[in-house]
Amino acid sequence: MTTTHHGINSPPVQGATPLGQPETIKLILDRSQRPTRTVPIRRAFLQRDVGKGRTKAPGALADLVRRSAKRPLDLYLLLSAVTSGGDFSVTEWSTTWSRSVGIFDETAGTAAVSRAWRVLKELRLITRARGEGGKSTITKLHEDGSGRRYTPPGEGLGDPYFQLTYEYWDKGWHNALSLPGKAMLLIASNQRKLEFTLPQERIPDWYGISADSAGKGIRELSKHGILVQVDEEWFDTLKTRSGRGLRPVYSLLPPFTPRALGGATPDQGTTPVLLAGNVSKN
Repeated sequence: MTTTHHGINSPPVQGATPLGQPETIKLILDRSQRPTRTVPIRRAFLQRDVGKGRTKAPGALADLVRRSAKRPLDLYLLLSAVTSGGDFSVTEWSTTWSRSVGIFDETAGTAAVSRAWRVLKELRLITRARGEGGKSTITKLHEDGSGRRYTPPGEGLGDPYFQLTYEYWDKGWHNALSLPGKAMLLIASNQRKLEFTLPQERIPDWYGISADSAGKGIRELSKHGILVQVDEEWFDTLKTRSGRGLRPVYSLLPPFTPRALGGATPDQGTTPVLLAGNVSKN
């Protein structure tokens, strides 16, 4: 039997043709019926509160990056998009999810998706149960990994979140970006400001991601024209002889520019200080 191909993210055709990756993702996103076509994600996914919010610790994103868990992150972001109401669950075949991450062999895809859900379940981001017709029901839990029930963010004070636009999938960034690139896109989006700094040496303390991974992600976003340096700022530090250092100020370009700017997150309410002192622009 002759095999033909229908694009990079579509499966080879042998008889009946399974739906391709872009078409599968489009159907999943359309199912969410979100009028804004954005996904709200709590800061707690990146940085969770410890001790009644008095201190911060890295969130589940750090665990995913440490595990090189690109596929679980991809599925988690799609799950976050489609679970927009009710009990925040979705019942679907594993083959649907496997096509969404570009795997078209049914056996391999089912196994890969099962492993990815297992990782997210271990991080207490989801629950998984048997659904009807051989499907699985995946229920989204709170982003902080506490295992508590999910509720929409922003319903009260002290519940900061950011938005990830559906153009992340529409324009193919889910395939183009590496895991460090995706992580730094989420971290940059979390700043919720038009201009911000991303001090690589502080990323491990704030978000649990190594400085090397942060640097790789920043360079990748810059290369793709997602993140651009718009300025520089001086800051006080004990790591130079003069006690002064210079670091870049960044902005996210469309379609990732923040659409609705709320208050600055607690860790970014003022520009962070390295070791000691105050920050100024000159």
